[in-house]
Amino acid sequence: MSDVLVLSASDVKRLVDIRAVIAAVEDAFRAYGRGASKLGPIALTLIDKHEGELEIKSGYVEEFCTATKILLYYKDNPSKRGLPALSGTIVLNDINDGKPFAVLDGTYITANRTGAAGAIAAKYLARPNSEDIGVIGAGTQGRAQVAALNEIFNIKTVRVYDIDSQRTTNYVREMSAQYPFKVEPAESPAHAVLDADIIVTVTTSTKAIVQNEWVHEGVHINAIGADTPGKQELDPAIIPRAKVIVDSIAQCVERGEIQTAMRLGLLKKENIYAELSDILLGRKPGRVSPEEITLFDATGMIVQDITTAWTVYQLAKKQGLGINAKID
Repeated sequence: MSDVLVLSASDVKRLVDIRAVIAAVEDAFRAYGRGASKLGPIALTLIDKHEGELEIKSGYVEEFCTATKILLYYKDNPSKRGLPALSGTIVLNDINDGKPFAVLDGTYITANRTGAAGAIAAKYLARPNSEDIGVIGAGTQGRAQVAALNEIFNIKTVRVYDIDSQRTTNYVREMSAQYPFKVEPAESPAHAVLDADIIVTVTTSTKAIVQNEWVHEGVHINAIGADTPGKQELDPAIIPRAKVIVDSIAQCVERGEIQTAMRLGLLKKENIYAELSDILLGRKPGRVSPEEITLFDATGMIVQDITTAWTVYQLAKKQGLGINAKID
């Protein structure tokens, strides 16, 4: 019989803020880069009748534990059912004997560990004086990316575009109430990104939104939305112009933003500059000139969930949060 701590979404939110998540995700990238972790194959099931997706990620970090994350995405949930589009659950198991010891709501962790990864990449790859952010996609991840970037940069302006104008309106109202910087609606994708120091793409698009001619020298791009085969947010012509950094080469060539450019012969695997962990561990430099275009392609790694969930679990034990359950 195993003692399992169950942590709800409200528990998780009470226990960690974005700064703690950024620190945990930096630990994840370093563990991955040192070879002290392992990513299992990603299992994706399309729930065609209901336009849903079921994704399972698994793996371990030697220092902490093993984990399995189950994510469900139903794009019509907000408009048709008043429910979040994304929901998730993370199960933590002892790395020595496999016993489960925690079950956590994974929705908040997923959103914020992804935002944290973007901020960490920008810390090393964007120009240090970056202050104007262009966001394509006004959903949860559009908020999480900016929240995390705000911990790294002195943001002055965020311009956001979404194909759904009401989502843009809501984003501007909510983010303006939370942060001191200016948050503006963009009338088009071009308007959002043309003058940006950092471009963030966080949509479910399967065709290019950001065009090559809009991308100027010196910009950094966090390409976050393309995380399954067939998704795409950038004009493939952008990729050969950029220094390409990925979270995981194995994942990104199959399901990241670079998949399209590789299929078209515009990028070869050997021309991927680095995994982000190589830069954090000092094996390669990040940005080396103000003029270069840098691109971070993120598909999301289970190690980010593990280190974040482990942090949450340790804090929950100290603060006495959660419900203890027995599992045979």
